[in-house]
Amino acid sequence: MEEKGLRLGDSQLKSQGTRNFQTGKDGKKRNAMDAIRCRAYDNYLNSFIKMEDRLYLPNDRAIQQLVRLRSPVGTVMMTPSQFKDAHFSPLGTFFYFSEQNVANDPLTIALAEREKPNAFKTLSTIIFVSTRDSKGFSVSGYIDLEQSLRSFKTAGVKGHPWAEIFSGHRRLEPDQQDLSFISWNNGKVFYNDSDNYKIIPDAVKGLSFLYKGDGSILTIEKYITEEHSLCTFIESPKHGSAVIYDHRIRRKM
Repeated sequence: MEEKGLRLGDSQLKSQGTRNFQTGKDGKKRNAMDAIRCRAYDNYLNSFIKMEDRLYLPNDRAIQQLVRLRSPVGTVMMTPSQFKDAHFSPLGTFFYFSEQNVANDPLTIALAEREKPNAFKTLSTIIFVSTRDSKGFSVSGYIDLEQSLRSFKTAGVKGHPWAEIFSGHRRLEPDQQDLSFISWNNGKVFYNDSDNYKIIPDAVKGLSFLYKGDGSILTIEKYITEEHSLCTFIESPKHGSAVIYDHRIRRKM
């Protein structure tokens, strides 16, 4: 009986030690996530900083205090808790922005109409956007709508801030993680394959995208120069010039 009691005590100590170790790991994860959230919110505030702000204020922390008080007209400045809910709370793949309140803008309305067909894999949409970034420089690029929305809903950390875009609080700006991105200020060009598309540069046909699901090739030059029913041109007061390329997905042979 005594030996059994000793074994039970050893087991309890081992279990307690494991719980302490796991708690330590969970604590480190929480601290790391808190640090990521803080950096992300700082970057969010910094996106509203103007060049002249740095001439008169000593550091980013002081400028950020000013930014909170001087938000641009038509822009709703999120608090840290609102930012956390918008960017760090995974919505899940069964959440649809089209079922929420969508801003009365031609681009956001058009994208909301395509959200479910892209999620259900009956349609695949590429968005070309030409706009200005937060610093006022011209940028343009191609965005894989399905992948970008899915990444935001399941991870909520990287990619485009779709919650704010659909609500009308932020512009849709292409970035270096998209299918393609051009910064006209410095001439830098970036290309990336996505989950759905492979980039095919062609000296004759121009930029093309191979849809991996059925092997179809979307030639951008052909979409633009011909009257194509699946190519939609949009001028948005909020987001600038945009072109939506739709591909009706065929069953892979």
